[in-house]
Amino acid sequence: MTSLTISSQWERCKRTPAKFLSHAHLKARTEGKWIPFAVWPVQAEVLSSLTSRDRLVILKSRQLGFTWLVLAWALHRMLFQGITVLLFSQRDDEAKDLMARLVGMHERLPAWLQQKVISSSTHSLKFANGAEAMSFPTTAGRSYTAGLAIIDEADYVPDLPGMLNAVGPTVDAGGQLILLSTSDKSKPESAFKRIYRAAREQLNGFHPIFHGWKARPGRTEEWYESQKRDYKARTGSLDDLHQEHPDSEEEALAPRSLDKRIPSEWLLRCYIGIKPLTAEQIPADVRVPAVPGLEVYALPVAGRCYVIGADPAEGNPTSDDSAAEVIDVESGEQVAALAGKIEPGQFAGYLDLIGAWFNGAAIMVERNNHGHAVLNALRTSNVLLVIHGHDGRPGWPMTHKSKVILYDLVAEAFRHVETKLHSFVTLTQLQSID
Repeated sequence: MTSLTISSQWERCKRTPAKFLSHAHLKARTEGKWIPFAVWPVQAEVLSSLTSRDRLVILKSRQLGFTWLVLAWALHRMLFQGITVLLFSQRDDEAKDLMARLVGMHERLPAWLQQKVISSSTHSLKFANGAEAMSFPTTAGRSYTAGLAIIDEADYVPDLPGMLNAVGPTVDAGGQLILLSTSDKSKPESAFKRIYRAAREQLNGFHPIFHGWKARPGRTEEWYESQKRDYKARTGSLDDLHQEHPDSEEEALAPRSLDKRIPSEWLLRCYIGIKPLTAEQIPADVRVPAVPGLEVYALPVAGRCYVIGADPAEGNPTSDDSAAEVIDVESGEQVAALAGKIEPGQFAGYLDLIGAWFNGAAIMVERNNHGHAVLNALRTSNVLLVIHGHDGRPGWPMTHKSKVILYDLVAEAFRHVETKLHSFVTLTQLQSID
């Protein structure tokens, strides 16, 4: 792989400070020459995943060379496996650029490693061994079958679900699918981000990969601080910095903060991402409530007080999730979470079980249409203490005034780091509040 060469006209590198590039690289870049592909450690790490995974979703900072890497991988498979490769980019000129890079890499291989070219154009390359590469804008509407499909800058594709339907035959036939992109902050609930989040939670067949600004050799904390000052001065926020050069996947996936009630910066100060406890991590004598979907981050501790916040929903396949959070009152730590399509009566039963397990936790229920049903069920069971809202009635009313009060209290808790958040799903929900 290191014998492959890449073009120095690297679009992703145009804004890289000169002091982080060698003199040879700078000269090659400005003269439009080609340079050896010296694989960086993170590129080698991603390459390992390319060789072992069928579906990958890669979220990244700019200027990490991952597009070059997946193109080199595509060329490798064309040469040694004779497969058909599909390359997709948002616009036609970008699709042509992907093909130009692929052709250029092949032309600069040693003669003994090259394949005889049967045909070559701005959108296709065909070898004598039967291998073929084709590039398309993502607006192309056909169905395709190939050994490898690469969708570059997938978060910027207007209709990614439609695009995935088009390349579905590739995946169905056992081919490899790679989604590769920086983050588009204007679309916090994009299909790409949903796929990445689901992959992170192991809810689909994709393997998630994230690499931020530190992955590029030569970048230092001083460079990053300089970037922060520049973006802050130009835009009034760090949204664009977190889009172009995120430090974490949470930064990359977060929506723009300028129009959000709780700044992502406050949330991330309180976020400590950990996985829920597994059965192996829980002592054999501890009986966890039999509640499907319950995520436990810390076991109940004798003598500590807990509280549950509950947001009921209708519970059918098209409704919102019913959701509950269990909080340690003293530390503010999120110790358990539940979310799912749960109808009100069943939800109330689950809340009873969870609350009883967490030392008889008190509960605050959102007093919406379905909340009344949950409150009635909790009143009948008489297991948990139901907290009253600011109007003196059981549950929290959801009026304009009460929403303002609620969001103000929540924002202040995160601003002053009075809570600890563990659930990635809860984090993204909080980041999306307008």
